[in-house]
Amino acid sequence: MIFLMFLVMVFILFLVGLTVYPVETNSLQPYEKNKFSYDQSIDHIKRDIANDPDNIADYGHSILMTHGAKCERAAVFYHGYTNCPRQYEELAKIFFDKGYNVYVPRVPYNGVNDLYTKEIGKLTISDIKKVCDTSVDVACGLGDKVTVLGLSMGGVMSAYNAQFRDDVDKAVVIVPSFGWYFLPGVIKPLVNLSFLFPNQFLWWDPIKKDNRKCPYSMYHHFSTHGMAHILRLGLSVLRAAKKTAPLTKRIVVITNDMDIAVDAKSTEKLVKSWKKSDASIDRYRFSKDLDMEHDIIDPLHPYAKPEIVYDKLLEYVD
Repeated sequence: MIFLMFLVMVFILFLVGLTVYPVETNSLQPYEKNKFSYDQSIDHIKRDIANDPDNIADYGHSILMTHGAKCERAAVFYHGYTNCPRQYEELAKIFFDKGYNVYVPRVPYNGVNDLYTKEIGKLTISDIKKVCDTSVDVACGLGDKVTVLGLSMGGVMSAYNAQFRDDVDKAVVIVPSFGWYFLPGVIKPLVNLSFLFPNQFLWWDPIKKDNRKCPYSMYHHFSTHGMAHILRLGLSVLRAAKKTAPLTKRIVVITNDMDIAVDAKSTEKLVKSWKKSDASIDRYRFSKDLDMEHDIIDPLHPYAKPEIVYDKLLEYVD
């Protein structure tokens, strides 16, 4: 009995330690912005694609669609964790046909042709942050007004730019992965726990494993350290939003009531913080009646309803 009480005490102290141990986010600020002309932006993106590793699948590279010159509007789309730019192939075309220059950057270690790859375990917060920073830099060379839009990990990236970039005209944050659905509001302990142990590769669906129905471009595993880096970047946004107004003045936040993957509580806290400023915040929820799961962008998911989702996005963005 005494030994059992000792184990309980140790476990409680362990949980307290995970909660109180600091997670540093003050250093996660955008770097000094670079100014690109249209030609410089095109050269930067093409060079980046040309330097992709040999193991990137044909469908995994960054997507660039332009009208041959700088336009009034440019859009940057951020893909989800373990997916790739192909996720936005259809939506990018729709925006392009609306007159936008469109850029869908590949986040490092995503888009590899091996769906069981351990490459995703190399992803760091610096990799994600660099894509956030440079994508807006080059987008400013593609259009006079820049819209950033992202889902899940990409939603965190869009929220990050909404908070810290004053050269973004509009940010669209879609089902951002600030935390886990089953542990609402629990972020710092998850980050600390993830880095306490060696990097693990877990099935997205531990029951169906690689028999789950998903897009052909999406990995079957995710990295615990990679997930923690995403959570830490999101935590930097949540903390900053409590203290300062977002530098992007027009923001759209979209969630899905059927989503049981990400933490909606933290998203609502962010919206509440942003609404205290003079930013224009539009809020929309897709209802449970639509029976969609987490990824409401990729048309290859069996539950996808792109005709509904894309129309709603155009309503808020265009």
